[in-house]
Amino acid sequence: MSQNKVGVLGNFNPQYPPHYTMNNHFRDLQEKYAFTFEWIPTETLAHGADETLNGYSGIVAGSGPYQSKEGVINGIRYARQQNIPFMGTCSGFGYAVLEFGQSLFNLHSVYHPYEKADLDEEETFLQLLNSCGMGMQTISFKPVKGTLVDEVYHHSPVVFEESHCTYGVSSRMTPVFEQAGLIASGMDDEGEPKIMEYNRNDFFVITLFLPQFRSSLEAPHPLIAAFLEVAAKRSGKEMLSRIQ
Repeated sequence: MSQNKVGVLGNFNPQYPPHYTMNNHFRDLQEKYAFTFEWIPTETLAHGADETLNGYSGIVAGSGPYQSKEGVINGIRYARQQNIPFMGTCSGFGYAVLEFGQSLFNLHSVYHPYEKADLDEEETFLQLLNSCGMGMQTISFKPVKGTLVDEVYHHSPVVFEESHCTYGVSSRMTPVFEQAGLIASGMDDEGEPKIMEYNRNDFFVITLFLPQFRSSLEAPHPLIAAFLEVAAKRSGKEMLSRIQ
């Protein structure tokens, strides 16, 4: 693998702020980091992701909505199982949690709270939506000592980010996921995970916030910078895949 190529799982909408902000920021960051990127429509992954994604050194799952739930889950699963550097933000957080739960319990179907207004908590691994809209809100969390996230944020005692939503992982599932490697690596004052990582991979981080809104060419967001640096290392040298 010689080229540092990042794939963004999503159905790009140039009118949607999280999409055009990420797109424009990645384009700007090409002045500082040697990488290319392209959006990968989720429906192209609906029947499998291996053939489409095997040339990427990093994968991002950005904000929804996605045309294909199966497609984005397949893409996330490929990144996780093949130990490809991965970052999931906003909806990417939710669908990464769904992918993990589906794989862990060998389920045929999983459901996001977006899909059904009357979804029962037992039908999903996510909290039911209590606040989620187009407006931005500032959230804060404390990185958990000893995690990759703590290292990425340079051991900051508290971190502030911008988010659309306040839901998260179902509290009954958090300890189950942690035993299997998907750990809460940053929590708010109520003990709710705002950022998680799969600690069996080199870089697999998911966030309930949108890091591109606190990032610039002059001061790249530490999470985005770390992701691009790990992806660049992968492009320079093949790493053994770790199928979990």
